[in-house]
Amino acid sequence: MGRLINRDKLALAKEQREVRKRRILDVAGSIFMRMAYSEVTLDTIGQRADVERGVTSMYFHSKEALFLIVFKDCLAEWYDSVERRLVDSDGLQDRDGLTSLLSRSVAERPELTRFLSLLPVVLEQDIDAMDVFRFQRWRCDRMSVVGELMERHSDALETGAGSGLLYRVQLVAAGLEIASNPRGAASFDRNDPDFAGLWVDMEGELSEVIKGYLIF
Repeated sequence: MGRLINRDKLALAKEQREVRKRRILDVAGSIFMRMAYSEVTLDTIGQRADVERGVTSMYFHSKEALFLIVFKDCLAEWYDSVERRLVDSDGLQDRDGLTSLLSRSVAERPELTRFLSLLPVVLEQDIDAMDVFRFQRWRCDRMSVVGELMERHSDALETGAGSGLLYRVQLVAAGLEIASNPRGAASFDRNDPDFAGLWVDMEGELSEVIKGYLIF
């Protein structure tokens, strides 16, 4: 009976740890969206997640490692969405269809474009090289799989070009983020004609880039 109770306690403790970890990840995603990266700390995230001081660092050894996990989850959801839309579509995606699928799926995910724009900042920090290697290895593998699926479901892509297109879409979205979703001191009223030239439409700009990459 004692062993059974111990196993039950261990199982409950493990479940509670996973719940705390998931809550920290959810809160971290929200904080990375709203706060300047330089102002975010593990303690800040832990306080917002309502866990005891120091608990966050028990699960994640750095703010950068935590960000990469949050970003990976966000990126994985986007890759999965692109896969589902391709599989569920009728027939082959032509140039316009694939352009719309990719540009819209990115533009409707503000978390994705925000995290894409933060990634270069994160990678410049004192981050564990193995964390970066594992993340980039996973990223390349997923882009390869989704890219091959895009090639099979579209007549607008040359063989071997799918993963390259996915990567370029991410790079362009990262660059457009500050002008399409300005924050903090960089923010401005989009309806103010004096600043109209500083704002770009994420979906529209992405569409132009994607069309230039695809074949007719």
